[in-house]
Amino acid sequence: MDQLYMLRAFVAAARYQSFSKAAESLNVTTGSVSKAIARLEECVQTRVLLRTTRSVSLTDAARSYYLICCRLLEELDEENRRIALEHEVNGGKLRLVVHPMLVNGAFSRLVRRCRAIAPHVSLVVSVQDHVTNLFDGRFDIAILPPQLVEQSTVIRRTLSRSPRILVAAPGYLEQYGAPESAANLANHFLLIDPETRRKGGEFIVLREGGRKVSITPMSSMEGNEVVLRAAALNGTGIATLPETMVREDIDMGHLVHVLPECTASDSTVEICLFYAHRELIPARLRMFVDFCTEFFRAPAKAGAGDVIRLPQPVVRDADLTMIS
Repeated sequence: MDQLYMLRAFVAAARYQSFSKAAESLNVTTGSVSKAIARLEECVQTRVLLRTTRSVSLTDAARSYYLICCRLLEELDEENRRIALEHEVNGGKLRLVVHPMLVNGAFSRLVRRCRAIAPHVSLVVSVQDHVTNLFDGRFDIAILPPQLVEQSTVIRRTLSRSPRILVAAPGYLEQYGAPESAANLANHFLLIDPETRRKGGEFIVLREGGRKVSITPMSSMEGNEVVLRAAALNGTGIATLPETMVREDIDMGHLVHVLPECTASDSTVEICLFYAHRELIPARLRMFVDFCTEFFRAPAKAGAGDVIRLPQPVVRDADLTMIS
């Protein structure tokens, strides 16, 4: 008979002071528990349990033995859980959908670091800018603006909030000059997201030094963030874009922050991490949630080749927001 099973039967019988309750906890028959105890006593040449018609109790000789067996089994079970968790974290498929504005150098670093932490997780990324449903089975997790997640019951973590700022390529500014105030923007070719232009109007609204300013550009082009960034990098005009999207472009000198005191009025861009609410969340998903939260919290603290070291992946209720 398996010695490990004999020890489990012994610990359960002593803990519940009943062979029948021990058998129920182990999902075996009472006779099986009784045989295991008898076999254990034969092996150790000592009676470990006193049996009466009403109760089961430890013998004096077996009290220290019982405590040692409890500790050994607890350590073994804990190690089994650790190995199972490690296997779950490092394996399986994780299907991620992200907004196009996030696909930049920072996102490349996020993917590289995630693969370094969990090299055996198959990360499948889809890029889209339309409404996503996390309950249709296509995706496990989403990194999107809130308005692009349609279901009413999901877990949400805000990763970043960013104002829309004005940027332009150095070549454009050399050719057409840098505006000195928001009013000067009327003479420039503006690359505008649809939310910045007032519906039904030809003017856009900016916030300059705490006050709102209406601008009617002589020439303009509308589009999503990816289109506007590409146009700005090519020197087409001055664009309104989320600061987090163009921060690296500015740091590398590919774009220039124009009129730092100006932002697109009432147009903060929020990026959130979403996943479907479940009672049992795969460890690889919990790992990715904690990893993304840490990555967006301190993206500048690690170099391009560094790996963020995470503690044991745990999702705490206090860190989550339920949308309902």
